[in-house]
Amino acid sequence: MYAIISDLHSNLEALTAVLDRIERAKVEDIVCLGDVIGYGPDPESCIDLVRTRCRFTIRGNHDDALLADAADFNPIAREVIDGTRQMLKPGLFSSVAKRERWNFLKNLEIERREGPVLYVHGSPREPVKEYVMRTDVVFAPDKLRESFERIDQLCFVGHTHQPGVFIERFDGDRPYYEHRAPHELKDGIYVLGAEKVLCNVGSVGQPRDGDPRSCFVVVHESQDGKPTKIQFVRVEYDFRPTQQKIDAIPWINNLCATRLEIGK
Repeated sequence: MYAIISDLHSNLEALTAVLDRIERAKVEDIVCLGDVIGYGPDPESCIDLVRTRCRFTIRGNHDDALLADAADFNPIAREVIDGTRQMLKPGLFSSVAKRERWNFLKNLEIERREGPVLYVHGSPREPVKEYVMRTDVVFAPDKLRESFERIDQLCFVGHTHQPGVFIERFDGDRPYYEHRAPHELKDGIYVLGAEKVLCNVGSVGQPRDGDPRSCFVVVHESQDGKPTKIQFVRVEYDFRPTQQKIDAIPWINNLCATRLEIGK
């Protein structure tokens, strides 16, 4: 059994609450699918926690933009990336801790495969930046088909901040796709079978599915280590301290604080 978190976005209060829940569940193995930074006020503390608590971390688009540029970001997200970069980028006389945080982000891998399981931030087609949306089931089935061709059995993603599972079905030889949000699953659990599945684990630091509670998943395994079911977990946390810290930082738009309260 292990946990998967994603899209922390420098929200220390949310991350701490999620890690506490994981610890209480006696789950020791944690994977992070990226976007450790961006939008929020506590990038340094979040990086430190992820470095010490997660077995590995995948590069997200915000992590990537910090190291390259955020030219394709909206103005609000770009301003936060620029401010975060000024905070994190080491100089000639920077501390060891600051250099280690920067090097951690610099060395993040864009994908990892472990047996039949693929871990990326965005999509199997474009691991860092491409979104996989629920609407793709109707409007972009070819995009899903190309993504599922890159999946052996199971893939975990983040990026959209909207949790759910995409399932590949077949009508004869023709593939088609279904989507289930956590509230459409009994007890928020999807039982794995022979079908290929792409699972979005949701967001710890900035949920966007109308539920302000942090979201992550627990993957249950058989005795031989084969994933058997995916459990979506929501964690309530006090977002007001995060909002207050955001409001005190001039380079973070207060929309980043407001949306924590409404989960959008």
